[in-house]
Amino acid sequence: MKKAILLLILTLTQLFSYNTNVKAAYAIGIFDESGNGENVQHVRKTKHDYNNTCYTKVFVVGTFFKLKPDVYIGNSKGHFQSSKSIYNKRKIKIGEVLTYKHHAVTKGYFKVLFRNKLYDTKVFVK
Repeated sequence: MKKAILLLILTLTQLFSYNTNVKAAYAIGIFDESGNGENVQHVRKTKHDYNNTCYTKVFVVGTFFKLKPDVYIGNSKGHFQSSKSIYNKRKIKIGEVLTYKHHAVTKGYFKVLFRNKLYDTKVFVK
């Protein structure tokens, strides 16, 4: 009986540990290895070419615990590098800015996915 209760508790704990509350995710910037980049919030196409290795920044509104969004530029999947929490005036966390590193970038759309749900894909990267 004790084993059954323990197994039930462990199962429920694992199921609720991935409970997320992501409201939105936005592509906000793209940078090359030397740090030169641009803000991509209100553009449809980047001004510069970002071939080979580049870095991207994504802003996620809400909580997402252990899971991270998937970020793509064309076929190049981004690898998570770092994050920075964003707070409002009352010190309540509203989201995070995540930095991703992309290898072998050619060209394509900048896509932000979370659990296979598409949040942002409007920017075309040269």
